[in-house]
Amino acid sequence: MSLTSYSPADIALGLKRAFSYRESLGLNTNAMRLVNSRGDGLDGLIIDRFNKHFVAYILDARWYPHQKTISDVLREHFEVAYLVFKDRTASGTRSASGIAVNVLIGQENSQTIVEENGLRFRVDLNDHLNQGLFLDMRKNRKLVAYYAPGRAVLNCFAYTCSFGVYCRKFGASRVTNVDISAKFLQKGKENYRLNHLHEDRSEFVRDHAVHYLERIAKRNNLFDIIILDPPSFSRFEGKVFSVKKDMPLLIEKAFRVLTREGMLFVSTNLSSISRPQLEEWAHIAAKKTGRKIIEVNRLGQDIEFRGSGLMKESFLSAVLLKTVLLHASY
Repeated sequence: MSLTSYSPADIALGLKRAFSYRESLGLNTNAMRLVNSRGDGLDGLIIDRFNKHFVAYILDARWYPHQKTISDVLREHFEVAYLVFKDRTASGTRSASGIAVNVLIGQENSQTIVEENGLRFRVDLNDHLNQGLFLDMRKNRKLVAYYAPGRAVLNCFAYTCSFGVYCRKFGASRVTNVDISAKFLQKGKENYRLNHLHEDRSEFVRDHAVHYLERIAKRNNLFDIIILDPPSFSRFEGKVFSVKKDMPLLIEKAFRVLTREGMLFVSTNLSSISRPQLEEWAHIAAKKTGRKIIEVNRLGQDIEFRGSGLMKESFLSAVLLKTVLLHASY
């Protein structure tokens, strides 16, 4: 049945099924993807929950007339303090300025604090295209943090430093969060405070990850774990960073500042880059830097992202690589 022929009752039933599925997962969080477009049989609609705050992304204009039905079903199942609809029907939308916003509930109350695996993060549903916490990375944050106790961690493209919070809470000996945005780093500091973490010296560094990796390589400043989760595209000092073009060299630069038995987490949401492609780039970089990849953990989006990989709006290629330095080639 096409979306144009859906009745409010059909839509309500589809939403209730999607919500019920998430309830069955027993996720240790109040922030999650409630509807994942085609994966839930509701192609063109995404709904994310952040505590009592909700955001619905419309990727297909045929959902416009159904906003009230969506709102009514959400309020039937949850306590809704804030609900915003964001129009992402324009292809290639990458910035907040390109998205039309319709706030249905809680006009001035876009901020909230969410809990995830016992940790707390502040989000703002109207502050940016991404609210401050990438929901699909939940299990990956926890996995990387599992290896963090007693180790030095470099969190590149840190955004609001959620990986850094996890690693510090799990007992990393030191964490360095690097991002080009002072605004995002400030939000990272706030997330540290929310989790009662003391900010160590040089824990937050405003710089482009590529420049930072080059600089610390000259100083032989090494890390046990490095996290690379770059945006698909970004601009810095007049230059454009593109994952498709720049990721291979980025991985190589990261390998050069890993300790002898170092680990690298690398990921991208760009649907044109597959997990095998990431692994191929990593093996080439390992050979160039005298490393051997001894274990590969193949990762993706968290469990509630039904249909992940079937559509551009829900895609994640990620690997956690355990490596050993055989010999220095530089």
